[in-house]
Amino acid sequence: MVRYGLLFLPYALAALLQSAPTASYLVAWGGSFWIFYLTLSGTVRPLPGGESLAHQLFRPIGVTHLVFAGYTAVTSIFHFLDLHGYYYFSHNAFAEASRSQLLLTAEAQRYYVLAHAAVATGILVFANYKRSGEWRLRPDIDRPRFMLYFAGGMLGFSQALKFLPGLGQVQGKLAVLALVASVLSLALSIVKRRSGLVAINTVIYGLNLVGAFLSGWKEEVLVVFLLLGIFLYPFYKRAVTVLAPAGLIALLVLLPTYNGLFRQLNWSGQVSAQQAAEVALNRTLEGKVNLAQQNWGFLTSRFSEIGLFVEYLDDVPERRPYYGLEIAQNGIVGVVPSVFWPGKPSLERLAMERVYENGAASRSSDVSAKPQFVVDAFLSFGALGVLLWCFLFGALASLASRLAERWFGGYLLGSGLVYTALFRIFWRGAAFEFFFNPIFWSFMVMGALFVAGRMTGYLVRAPQEKPVAA
Repeated sequence: MVRYGLLFLPYALAALLQSAPTASYLVAWGGSFWIFYLTLSGTVRPLPGGESLAHQLFRPIGVTHLVFAGYTAVTSIFHFLDLHGYYYFSHNAFAEASRSQLLLTAEAQRYYVLAHAAVATGILVFANYKRSGEWRLRPDIDRPRFMLYFAGGMLGFSQALKFLPGLGQVQGKLAVLALVASVLSLALSIVKRRSGLVAINTVIYGLNLVGAFLSGWKEEVLVVFLLLGIFLYPFYKRAVTVLAPAGLIALLVLLPTYNGLFRQLNWSGQVSAQQAAEVALNRTLEGKVNLAQQNWGFLTSRFSEIGLFVEYLDDVPERRPYYGLEIAQNGIVGVVPSVFWPGKPSLERLAMERVYENGAASRSSDVSAKPQFVVDAFLSFGALGVLLWCFLFGALASLASRLAERWFGGYLLGSGLVYTALFRIFWRGAAFEFFFNPIFWSFMVMGALFVAGRMTGYLVRAPQEKPVAA
């Protein structure tokens, strides 16, 4: 337990420095890197199965942990620099924010590093993979080809479910399963040098990438890109280490501007997605927009949620008491399908009510500024809420991954395919109203897949008596 206590040192030190907002923020922000080091190096608890991090990336300690903490706690540095009057490397002392604003920002960062420590603790405490691989695909199955067929089957089922009311959650999860399975098929085909399958899967991958660009969501493009890199990393470490960061940086430079233009053109309904994408891409690549200005605005106001968090900290609990279990109750309401509850309250309205009553946005605006998971945890019970809810967050992620590996043959298909596809909600979290529902239905879909696999004979019990972590 002493080692787990090391994860909370940054929060404690930052709290001692709260009267010096800049120092407090920097200690809390730097504390996330301290937590990354302690967890990813195995200092607090050895990584499961004694495997290196390269073979743990799809488990919660890997991508889930890195993306959640990165987006929540690390990306706020740009907002912080903006408050200090910086525009990239130039500084304007007259543009610095007030001390009260810096104090609130430092307080928000302290809660973020507390959340990071609590999530990491929850993940590690429950990271027991002794039963990983208890069930597996039949040994005679050709895995690259099976993944391709599986992707096609899941896509077909997801399209069929569009015509049935009340199954939107299930339909969406099957579509994501199809995407991840197709990327896994491509990766396995490359590793096994199956040229025919590589050609087919490359075309499918390209179509998925085009679809992601036409969705108008930056993270969909990034996910398609990252999945292939992570699947290939254990086998081609040098190539992925060189190419993946370069590709990721290029996307982060171009996507904010491209997406902004695409949404302006397409989401208004005036231009088709294909035309909007073509115009947005041309304008972005031809330099017809100020990339530096657009990207700085993205980095300081949309790359991180800390600016919105400050709005809540300014109101709660000073002017409005903590919500207690009210927000969690809203989340439980979200689990019940609308088809069984005709008068079910609008989850969007329930979540946005917190936005309006705390002044994060006005009722007359058309923006969606719903609080994220850490903010809702704070609004519930303050620091105690952050500690408890984020520990539960990490624990649930580990339990979902463990069950997926137990039922679906270990690390690659369990965490790499099933957990990654069904439980992507853990990457960023969401408002409580939109968190409990996906978790519940992810477990339901995972259970249905396991039963279907057993009934069809594709999943069989592994012969060893004591399966070990894959």
